Amino acid sequence: MKGKGVICLFVFCIALINALIPVVSSSETSMGSTSTSGHEKAFDPGSMNLSVKPGDDFYEYAEGAWIKNHPVPADKSRYGEFEIVEDRTFDRVKGIVEDAANNTSAPEGSIEQKIGEFYRVGMDNTTLERQSLDPIKDELKMIDDISSTSDLQAVSTHMMDYGMDPFFSMYAAPDKKNSKVMIATLAQGGLGLPDRDFYFRQDNESIKIREQYLIHVARMFVFLGDSPETAENNARTVMRLETRLANASFTNVADTDEVKTYNKMSLEELQAFAPGMNWSCLFGVLGYPDVVEVNVRNPSYFKELNIALQDESIADWKTFLRWKLISATSPYLSSDLEKEHFDFYNRKLNGQQEMKPRWKRVLDAENEAIGEAIGRVYVDRYFDPGSRARMQEMVSNLKKAFRERIQNLTWMEPETKKKALLKLEALDVQVGYPDEWLNYSELEVKNDSYVMNVFRASKFQFHHGPYGLERIGKPVDSKLWEMNPQETNAYADYNKNIIVFPAGILQPPFFNMDADDAVNYGAIGAIIGHEMTHHFDSQGRKFDASGNLTDWWTPEDSDNFNRSTEVLVDEYNRFEVLPGLQVNGNLTLQENIADFGGLTMAYHAYKLSSKEEPEMVDGFTGDQRFFLSYAQIWRESDTNEFLRTRVLTDTHSPARFRVNGVVFNVPEFYRAFPNVNPADKLYRPESERPVIW
Repeated sequence: MKGKGVICLFVFCIALINALIPVVSSSETSMGSTSTSGHEKAFDPGSMNLSVKPGDDFYEYAEGAWIKNHPVPADKSRYGEFEIVEDRTFDRVKGIVEDAANNTSAPEGSIEQKIGEFYRVGMDNTTLERQSLDPIKDELKMIDDISSTSDLQAVSTHMMDYGMDPFFSMYAAPDKKNSKVMIATLAQGGLGLPDRDFYFRQDNESIKIREQYLIHVARMFVFLGDSPETAENNARTVMRLETRLANASFTNVADTDEVKTYNKMSLEELQAFAPGMNWSCLFGVLGYPDVVEVNVRNPSYFKELNIALQDESIADWKTFLRWKLISATSPYLSSDLEKEHFDFYNRKLNGQQEMKPRWKRVLDAENEAIGEAIGRVYVDRYFDPGSRARMQEMVSNLKKAFRERIQNLTWMEPETKKKALLKLEALDVQVGYPDEWLNYSELEVKNDSYVMNVFRASKFQFHHGPYGLERIGKPVDSKLWEMNPQETNAYADYNKNIIVFPAGILQPPFFNMDADDAVNYGAIGAIIGHEMTHHFDSQGRKFDASGNLTDWWTPEDSDNFNRSTEVLVDEYNRFEVLPGLQVNGNLTLQENIADFGGLTMAYHAYKLSSKEEPEMVDGFTGDQRFFLSYAQIWRESDTNEFLRTRVLTDTHSPARFRVNGVVFNVPEFYRAFPNVNPADKLYRPESERPVIW
């Protein structure tokens, strides 16, 4: 959830998510798999391409055979360990929701009734086709009846209440400089393309995407009953208005800047700053008339929106809202609308050739709508309590390793070290599932229509979720989770000074109760270290032990830190993903620091856990299997469309560079693979390796 102080391990396109020697052989080979019990593969040597030198491309060396044998399935835009584990989890979740759906005697209003009803209605294709646009006819009429700016605000507020956010998004979040209290927060929005720069780039691919977007928007207006000519004109209106809003939007790099995005105003100051909206009325209509202050993440956006609301015609804004309505609801309406939405956002932007099966699409929506309720059942059925104890032991070793690294830093002053150690000690680690569950009693799930259930669930989250408006002005609750327990992901929250590891990621290959320490520390250990390091990355370092945005560094320490991170930016800027398309080292800096620091901490924690050098397994030492295990969790195949969209919008580097960009900066990697030498393509001289954490 960018903008809420939450930094995720692997998020793209959703939420939303999103690869890991003594002898070099001359050919690809298939070898046996390492496992301590035979229950699960702990490490897969058969994935390796031994015709590649580890120093030329460690990612290909470690995973080339697997990637060659696992092309992207037609119903995905990428395929790797995250998708494999997600599919396994989806099969389990399917059983949970089908059990609930088959229990037609579940008490009305019970969690089981809500889980089952949502799934039953979503799977009812016959009713979806028959209803067509009927479920949104009231919203369409509301838009059609708009005749003034005040009407425009009223309808856009209604849409926001249902999760559509036509102009901007609003939520409660910790006050960055008073992290114990939740504050109303306003964030830029209004765009239908993935990122503001999609409206302005002049390369051939970007121009093509804009042309395809215009065609897509026009087709949607035809579905709403417009003539083709009117639909084309409406699409151009939408593009013009969105381009105007995009021009005032932060770039994706600026939008991750925790200082730039903290602009607290009183409600009176906001009203004077952007008088085109009646802000007191807006909060009052939503049920929160007592709001007195807000954090406006991007004031320039709201200034421009304020002007645009006055000087653009009501007719054009009605066209804009019709588009926002049909775009937001089309995945939950009849098949013609869903297919058109898929064709642009999944096929053209990300290269996915076929839709997921219907049941998976419904589960995607249900996980978003009522996922924590499903997660509660998932944990009871599938989460091994022993995983918590094993994870806590690993976390303890990671913290110890991090503590030693901080104490031994040569570039940091003693006083700053003390504050860094205080922050590390205060870090709260939460594993498996939240200690406090969301209360879904306010959520209604009915059998009227699929899209109305999505609306009601969005409204529930808008008001009662972890960032729901009802929390404005209340104490921050660090026990509420941003993710569902069944998600294959992890996250760090700067304001709460916590890291979270849902049950969904605590399964092979990320975490394996049967695996030895070399494999587990290379996989889940690096993930733990990644989330820990986020609290000390280019943005996380700006928050103190209490989660407050404050400068606790000396100027010299800040300069030293920035010099090292500039080296990392330059390194990633040189990585070519597709011809002419490089990684954005500034956009991905936070994640790259976390990857680098995470693997470093995991290695030293692994050495703390292993008192004796482990035996060689499948011809590899413990240290080698540590690095190979890390590479394994990032292995994936990708469509070119997905890679391009990801590079332009995502804070995470593509998988290949989450491996190659990290291991060649880690001194212990060279000791593990002594045949990596200066003649190799990716070898980095010691003088060019950054030293951060």
